[in-house]
Order: sequence, then C-alpha cells, then structure tokens
Amino acid sequence: MAEKSGFQAGCCSRSSVQYSYGHIMRAVPIAAILACLSMTCLADDDSDIVTGCLMSNAEFGTEMAQICIRDNQAARAEVARYPDEYKETVQRCTRRKDMGWGIVKKCIDDDIAAGPALEAYSRDHAALLEHCQRDFPGREATRIKLCVDQALEAKTNEAK
Repeated sequence: MAEKSGFQAGCCSRSSVQYSYGHIMRAVPIAAILACLSMTCLADDDSDIVTGCLMSNAEFGTEMAQICIRDNQAARAEVARYPDEYKETVQRCTRRKDMGWGIVKKCIDDDIAAGPALEAYSRDHAALLEHCQRDFPGREATRIKLCVDQALEAKTNEAK
C-alpha cells in the first residue's frame, strides 16, 4: 500500500494552508511600504512614526500609511520649531507622541491659546484659578482653563 503524503493524510488541511496564505497576503502591503520608503524615513528618530503608522493603517494600505508618516513627520518638524519660551509645554505634550505628532502639536497649540485666558482669570477670578491649579497640578493649561470655565458656568447657572 502506498503511503499518503502529509497533505493527503490530513496533517495539513487546505484551510490551514489558505489561512497562512491569507496572513502572507495581508503582510504584503506592510512589506511594500517598507520597501518603498527611503532610508531616511527609516532613521532611528523616524522609526516610531513609521511603526505607529504601519500598525494603525495597515488595513488601509500603503497610501494611507505614507500619508500618516508624512503628516507625523511634518507635525514633528513644527513642534521642533516652537520657541524656547514654550519648552516646558513642548516637553509635557511630547509625552503623547505615541498618539501621533499631530496630537502633540495640538496639545501645544491649545496650551498656547489658553494662556491669555488664564492671565485674564488670574486678574478676575484668582481664587477659582488657584483652586483649579491645586486640583490639577502639572496639567496642561487647557485643562486648568476648562476647570475655571466650568466653575464660572456653574456659578452663572446657580445665579439664575
């Protein structure tokens, strides 16, 4: 009696072969992205951007991953151009870089925009501002501004 091959004997079913083939085909877009990127994109400082974009956009294809990489690199370059007066804000917001450099840039921009409002609150609502700064130590200016805004809104609603 002739021996059956492993495939015929059932050690490897057709579905497991197709399953493996499917995994390989899903990996092709990621491999294509890596092959298409220039070596400068794969430098150490860009590796987190490339990896994050590949992981979060793999199902959408190479074009979407490349857009993500370009956008993150551009946002990171803009973050690097903030003046030294915002150094503390930049450092704090940069902790969010795993979420993307666009998020980091938005965090910085929002904090800068909240500055004038906080200055006005320090003149007009110093007690509320101090309370919010105690409640949210080390938090971004936008969070402290939101706290004061909510407290002022609650006082306005109580007065009605």
